[in-house]
Amino acid sequence: MGTAHFTKRSLQEAYEMVYKKRPHDLAIELDLQRYKILNDRCITCPKRGYCQHRCEFIGAADALGNVDAFIWLIDYSEREIAQRIRGHMTTSEYANLTLLPRVFGSNISEAQLWEKGFKDLVVQRSSERLDKLKKWFPTIWKVLIDERNTVMAARLAWIVTKRLDEGVENPQSLALVGAAHVEGIRELLKSPVLIRDSLRRLDLHFSPPTPIRRISVN
Repeated sequence: MGTAHFTKRSLQEAYEMVYKKRPHDLAIELDLQRYKILNDRCITCPKRGYCQHRCEFIGAADALGNVDAFIWLIDYSEREIAQRIRGHMTTSEYANLTLLPRVFGSNISEAQLWEKGFKDLVVQRSSERLDKLKKWFPTIWKVLIDERNTVMAARLAWIVTKRLDEGVENPQSLALVGAAHVEGIRELLKSPVLIRDSLRRLDLHFSPPTPIRRISVN
């Protein structure tokens, strides 16, 4: 499921999808450090429980309070992202860093469009922005999109395989990721060979996702 981070619509959609699917596993586009930071902010926030701007990932995890499920963190850590970018950026990319704000720009209007239901338009704009990023900063694009898609797809496949090995028939897994990652991850999940080849092509070493907690029905 693709989301627009921190929008009220994405939070509501995350809640609804969890209750509708009742997944065995919920995989979210976070690492442990970012999860703890976001979760701690919600815990200490005086608006907890009725805030309209909570992270959809934390909201979805909370929605599992009445569902028997595992929660998994499937993304790179920020440290890994930074290391991969710094280790592979070219001289020309470093020289063009002043152009980076022009690529990303402001996402305020897009968040508003997402709230109003114009998801296709937001995805189109995001795609155009990523095309610019790939052209001007191919290393950053490779790490933020290509590598993370591969890592998250590999970890999702691992989760499903684990369930099948445990004898679970037709395991239901729900992944919450940014809208920019949906198509790439979906394509990779069509075949384990695609994931394997992508890991090799990008020189990535697989590691399992991080489980953060299991929630059982009372």
